[in-house]
Amino acid sequence: MTRSCEVAIVGGGPAGYVAARRLGQLGRDVVLVEGDQVGGTCLNQGCIPTKALYSATEPLARRDLFDKMGIHQRIDVDIETLRDWTKGVVARLREGVERLLAASGVEVIRARARLSGPGRLKLSTENGEKELEARAVVLATGSAPIELSTLPFDGERIWSSREALALPKVPEHLVVVGGGVIGLELATVYRRLGSRVTVVEMQDRLLPGIDLSRRGLVALGQALKQQGIRVLLDSMAAGHTEEGLLVRTPEGEEEVPCDAILVAVGRRPAPRGLGLETVGIEAKQGFVPTDPAFRAAPGVYAIGDLRGGPLLAHKATHEGLLVAELLARSRPLPDVDRWTIPQAIFTQPEIGLVGLSEREARQAGHQVVVGRFPFGALGRALAAGEQLGHFQVVAEQGSGRVLGAEIVGPHASDLIAEAALAIQNGLTLDQLADTIHAHPTFPEGLWEAALAALMRPLHLAG
Repeated sequence: MTRSCEVAIVGGGPAGYVAARRLGQLGRDVVLVEGDQVGGTCLNQGCIPTKALYSATEPLARRDLFDKMGIHQRIDVDIETLRDWTKGVVARLREGVERLLAASGVEVIRARARLSGPGRLKLSTENGEKELEARAVVLATGSAPIELSTLPFDGERIWSSREALALPKVPEHLVVVGGGVIGLELATVYRRLGSRVTVVEMQDRLLPGIDLSRRGLVALGQALKQQGIRVLLDSMAAGHTEEGLLVRTPEGEEEVPCDAILVAVGRRPAPRGLGLETVGIEAKQGFVPTDPAFRAAPGVYAIGDLRGGPLLAHKATHEGLLVAELLARSRPLPDVDRWTIPQAIFTQPEIGLVGLSEREARQAGHQVVVGRFPFGALGRALAAGEQLGHFQVVAEQGSGRVLGAEIVGPHASDLIAEAALAIQNGLTLDQLADTIHAHPTFPEGLWEAALAALMRPLHLAG
């Protein structure tokens, strides 16, 4: 029997479930097809469990600071309880998403979906195959960890981020291949839990592909060194032995002994098996090209990681909202401006970025002014014992329009939202400087950076 609906969505991650939820709210007949668990990688094996572990292990990172404050404590880690707590956080959020979808009238089918022609899907379920017809099909199948031929995932000794987040054990020595966001976040967590950690990055700097300032990279490098995380730059993982990882460094080849290897060299969509060829779609390096209205072929749309751009859950969520409004109300909507999408990196210290870096702004032809303010000069930061890091604001000279911001320090993941709001709405340095910030708080740092850019520094010499 063939089921017909207005919109069929393939993939229940941040892009897919949000699109389904919004379309259901708007009264459309929606079917969401998900072969695994609603919530996608972010909720089940990515953002949420990472941040649950990051938050749970923060007291371990602050023990020396507490000693300086005169607060002496002993902290014992029960890995089984920590694992169960993280799973509980994930389950609670996933169940919440399922309830929201049900409340919106969205039908969820557990199946693997494959396009069989325009507006047609073949579904493989536990009970056999079904067919689904829809006026519009939205593909939101996300991405998967990139596997290296020299280090194939085995789930035991060679991990992807999925295995690392399942917390199978705390290895005595963990080697992380890849100095990007995922690798550094998990390196931070496992170091806090007691592992010796070595990060191997083939580029000459950490966070390749992210235009963090030199000041930011120096602060990050200092922090990793203070935490006892060894970093090998310009180094490539060449293979593995029973004892460890073979690494080619500028000085030659060395074997880094370890009992677990985490491969975190990025993510990529895996559209094979979606039947794209049946509707005339040709993926490019795994990504499905679309027009600004997310259309990949007549009646077929692609959103989230599958479409490309920054592979971020909040970007995928926004695209889910946009495509839902587009399909339900048939009105054109603006595409996502990648320069207004903030990025949060949960290292120690945290990093928040949005808009253009100073280098990118100059390359784009802007005459710029830059304002900076160190965390060490911020009253709230000193009171919390957090002095490493800085606020940086990049603005257009003359107009003062805010073009970008960088925050390195505690709570940067939260603090960057104010800068994103400023960029999204075309605010100026004067408007930031005229905004009264509560004292003493961390957000005052952005205000101080704006004042510095205006040549009116308040709590800096000059």
